Amino acid sequence: MKRFLIILLVLLLALTTLVAGCSKKEKPLAKKAAMILSGPVNDGGWNQNAYDGLTALKEKDGFEIAVSENVAQADQINLMRNYANQGFKYIIANGFEYGDAIKTVAAEFPKVTFIQLGGIQHNGTNSDAMLFTSGEAGYAVGTLAGLMTKTNKIGWVGAMDIPSIKADEDNAVAAIKAVNPKATVVSAYVGSWTDVAKGKEAALAQIAQHVDVIIANGDAVNHGVAEAVKGTKVLMVGWSRDQASLAPDNVITSVVQSGAPILLDLVGKGEAGQLKGDLYIMGMAEGAQVLAPFNKIVPQDVQDKVNKVVQDLKDKKITLIPPKS
Repeated sequence: MKRFLIILLVLLLALTTLVAGCSKKEKPLAKKAAMILSGPVNDGGWNQNAYDGLTALKEKDGFEIAVSENVAQADQINLMRNYANQGFKYIIANGFEYGDAIKTVAAEFPKVTFIQLGGIQHNGTNSDAMLFTSGEAGYAVGTLAGLMTKTNKIGWVGAMDIPSIKADEDNAVAAIKAVNPKATVVSAYVGSWTDVAKGKEAALAQIAQHVDVIIANGDAVNHGVAEAVKGTKVLMVGWSRDQASLAPDNVITSVVQSGAPILLDLVGKGEAGQLKGDLYIMGMAEGAQVLAPFNKIVPQDVQDKVNKVVQDLKDKKITLIPPKS
């Protein structure tokens, strides 16, 4: 009898444990999205575009949001872990430089969805990436610069020498050579997304070498380039947002990469269970990047030629130089 009671108690304990385990449901992640930026939300460029997307998630889809600005590379992993531990459903990192950190943290938090904007880190499960079609914007504005220069010297000022930005420079150079074989290009990378002073210094150095058109692809660094060209006859091409307001007499167009519709689309796919750890490549054909309205100083025949190139890029009629890893 004693043995029977012991066996019965053991069976009841096992059954209780089994029922408790079956009834325990995993707590769903909250409707929360966090964003990690390499620069400030008001840089007038790449980071501000992404932040527009984050605020759109709050305003249009009711997400609770959080943002970390000016994140150093050494802090990326811990910051992502902190957001994951706080129950954020989506962690969005804005830039190519976050790839390694996402790879590490996404493996630790399989229920969290990681989205890399402007990168390629995707893992087939919970890490998706979105990359603008590399090189096409560079080719378009390179065509414009090659047609607008009078000194046949064109400048390129970039933030960081990473594959995505370098691909745009390589294709800008190719386009310049195609429309103006006499033109040469002076290139500078300042090693920062936020150092306005270095942007101005790089632009002034190029102006001293008789550069008369500068393509600026440097987030907040572009503000320094704009300061350098103001009051001169040097023309500027902005990047990521329409930067005409930075130097209205000098900015002839900008590459505009809209963050809100892209992020709304990706998170919408996530909410519908359609994100599967893929890489999404979006460009001019998809409306993900366009040229801002031309400055009135750009002649109509030049505008027509550049618009023709843009259409050819949309139609995949131009072979672009791919990014180098």
